[in-house]
Amino acid sequence: MFIEPVSGPMFFGREEVLGTLRKRVTALKGGYRQNLALTGPMLCGKSSILRHFIKKTSDVDVVPIYIEMDGEDFNVFSLRFMASLMHGFLVASKKPTGKDFLLSEFSDLPGCEKKESDDFHRLYKTCSKFIPDTVKCVSSILNHLKKKKNDLAYEGLLSLTSVFKSETGKNCVVILDEFHNLSNFGLKKPFQVFGKFIMVQKNTMYVVSSSQETLLRDILSRKLSLLFGNFEVIEINGFDSHAARSFISGQVAPLDDDGVLRDYLIQLCQGNPFYLEAIAGRVAQIAMDRGGQVDKKECLLDAMAELLYDSVGVLNQYFTNTINFFLEKKNRKKYIPVLVSMARGNSTCKSIQKGMGRQDKDLSAKITKLREMDIVWTSGVFCKISDKLFEYWLRHVHALKTRAMIDDMDMKYLEFKNSLGEDYENYRMFRSLDAADLIAGVLCRFSNEKIEMGLNNRKLSSFLEVKKLDGEGNITSILGETGTGRWVFHVKQRDIAVEQDVADLKKIPVGSGKHKVMKKVFIPLGGIEQNAFLLAKEHNIWVWDILTLNRIFRV
Repeated sequence: MFIEPVSGPMFFGREEVLGTLRKRVTALKGGYRQNLALTGPMLCGKSSILRHFIKKTSDVDVVPIYIEMDGEDFNVFSLRFMASLMHGFLVASKKPTGKDFLLSEFSDLPGCEKKESDDFHRLYKTCSKFIPDTVKCVSSILNHLKKKKNDLAYEGLLSLTSVFKSETGKNCVVILDEFHNLSNFGLKKPFQVFGKFIMVQKNTMYVVSSSQETLLRDILSRKLSLLFGNFEVIEINGFDSHAARSFISGQVAPLDDDGVLRDYLIQLCQGNPFYLEAIAGRVAQIAMDRGGQVDKKECLLDAMAELLYDSVGVLNQYFTNTINFFLEKKNRKKYIPVLVSMARGNSTCKSIQKGMGRQDKDLSAKITKLREMDIVWTSGVFCKISDKLFEYWLRHVHALKTRAMIDDMDMKYLEFKNSLGEDYENYRMFRSLDAADLIAGVLCRFSNEKIEMGLNNRKLSSFLEVKKLDGEGNITSILGETGTGRWVFHVKQRDIAVEQDVADLKKIPVGSGKHKVMKKVFIPLGGIEQNAFLLAKEHNIWVWDILTLNRIFRV
C-alpha cells in the first residue's frame, strides 16, 4: 500500500511545528544555526509537515534540500541531493531551467533511468554558468561515485553546501526524511562523519526525521552527541483533541449531533490524521449513499468492517504490512502471542504470560525488542502497545481470524461487528461520566506501582481512601489518603491552566501527621500555559497533562 504525504490545500494544522521551523530558518539567516529532529510514529504527518514547509518557503536566500531516504541506494541519494541543490538555486535565483540543452558529455549516471539522467545533466550544464565552484564539487562527487569510492563521495556531499554558501551567499536547509536509513548505505561510520561535518558547518541547517523514535534518539544521543550542532527534538504525534475535532467535523458533523461518534474516533485513533481521514471519510460516504435518516452507529460499524476487517481494507492491509515489516517471518511466531496477549489488556509480565497460557523465560527480552521497534512502550512495570488502533486490530481482527475455534468467516464478521458495537457503547457511557470521577476511580486502583512520566519513573501510592471534594469554579479537588499522609490533586476541566491555578495548589499547607500533604498533583485537562508549568516544576508539583493521563488510564 502506497501512502502519499499531504501538502498544499489538503494540509491541516501543525502551526506550532511550522512556526518552529520558520523561526529556526530566520535565525539561520541571522547567523544562529539550530538543527532539528522530528520524531513520531508512522503516518503521524512528519513528511507532510516537511513538504508543506518547503512548499511555503519562498525566501530567495534559503535553498531547501529535501531527500526521502526510504528504499533507495547511495547513488540515487547522492544524485538527488546534488540535483535538489542545483534546482533549488535556479528557483531561488529565478534562472532558466536549461531544458533546451542537449547533452552528450556524460555517460549514464549510476542508478538512474535515462530521463532522470538527462534531467540531471541539464541542471549540471545550466548551473555551470552561474555556480562553477559548486558544479566543480558536484563533478568531483560524480567521479567518486563512478569509481565506487562512496565514502569520499559522501564527504563531498556533506561539504557541498559550504562551497555553495561561499559562492552564492545562500544558506541551505538540508532535510533528511527517515534519517536512520543512512546506516543502510554501506558507508564507514556514516553518523560519525556526518557529525564531524555539521559541527563546523554553521551556515547549513539540518532537519532530520524518523518513524523509529527509539532508534533516532539513540543515534542523536550516542552517535551525534556534539559540542556544536546538537539537535532540538520535536515529537510529532496525532492531532490534539481540539485539532482532531476540527479535522473531521466537516465529515461526521451532519450525522453526529452529540459528538459521540467524533470523540470515539479521536480516542480510538489517538488523533492520527491518516486513520481519522480514512474512517471518518468512509463513514460520511456510507451515510451519504444511504440518504435520509441514518443510524450513525451502523454507518460506523460498516465503515470499520470494510477498512479494518475485510482482507482488502486499507487499514487491515496496513497493519498486516506493519507486522511483516517489523517482524521477520521466523520471528512472528515468537512475538505475535506476546502482542495478542497485550492487546487483550494484559500489561505486566505476569499477566501477559497468563494470557499466553504459558511461561516464557525470554519475555522480558522480547518486550525490550518490541520497545526498540516502537511497537510497545513501557512505563515502570507496565507495557502497552503504542498504537491503540493497531492494538484493537490485533485483538478483534488478527486474533479472531487466526485463533477462532470455528472457522466460519460469516460468524467471525458478525463477532467483529458485535465487539465493535459493544466498544462504542462502552465509550458512550464512559464519555457521559464526570472527568474528576473517572480520575478518582483510577486513583483507587493504584498499588505502589511505578509509571514513567516524562524522563522519570514515578511511584504511585496505594490509597486507602480517595475522596472527591467540591471545588471552586472549574477546579475539582481530590484527596488520596495513604494512612500516613495524603496526596492532593487539583483537576481543571475547562480552559487552559494559568499561573494562578498552580499558585492556589501551592498555597495549600503541608500539615502534619496522617494529614500531611505528601504530594501535590495538578491535572490540566484543557492544557497549561508555559509559565504555569514552570511554576509547578519549581515547587515540585507534578503536572499530568492529557497525554500522561491517557497513559495512566490505559495501564
